[in-house]
Amino acid sequence: MITFLPRIFFISDKEINLAIHRNTSNKFRVFIKEILAHKNIKVKKFIYLDDDFYKFNNCQIPQFFHMAASTIILSKSLSYTKIDSRLKIYLSRQNSNYRNLVNEGDLIENLKSKNFTIVDTNNISIFEQIKIFSAADVIVGPTSSALTNTVFSKKGTRVIEIIPKYKHDYEKGFKIRYSKICKYLKLNYMSIEADPVNNVKPNPETQKFISKKALKESNYYKNLLVGLRPFLYLLVV
Repeated sequence: MITFLPRIFFISDKEINLAIHRNTSNKFRVFIKEILAHKNIKVKKFIYLDDDFYKFNNCQIPQFFHMAASTIILSKSLSYTKIDSRLKIYLSRQNSNYRNLVNEGDLIENLKSKNFTIVDTNNISIFEQIKIFSAADVIVGPTSSALTNTVFSKKGTRVIEIIPKYKHDYEKGFKIRYSKICKYLKLNYMSIEADPVNNVKPNPETQKFISKKALKESNYYKNLLVGLRPFLYLLVV
């Protein structure tokens, strides 16, 4: 979302062919078409790309923006009214390939007693996600792409990320990606480390794109167990 989406706000033509990776979800394709329709831009056809190198002639906005610029573009272009709603949300990763919280049931029981709403972004449209994150005052969840939606959050929103215990240089990008978004938008970011649980069997799609070395040694690709007491303490500090 952060690397691709901001570029469509700079399209000048009213009819375009849109090149997009074949594995992009239908939900995201519909989202892009709805944004372009709002800008009165017609998509004549999607061009589906595989993992390869391509050369395009007369391509609009091919370059990537700096992450700070992309974050601000999305925040200003797509966010809904940032009301003080007192909405508190927890982002569940259950049934994901990895980084599931094995004791999530205990967390959710306590979070519901504190008036948290449990959100699974896989089951709601992207526009609905934007509405929820624009309104939320507190956002809690394990490291996941769902936290990208913090680009739509209002200044001062509390964000608590449950992170794996990182131990390798190549994990730096994982470690800082969401805290950087929060820094750019002046959100109140905190994190808590969770212990790895070695019970993940990567699916073939994961094995296709991730090195065997990283899958074996990185806690990013393991399930997690977070201490309940320090987690609940973090909610109130």
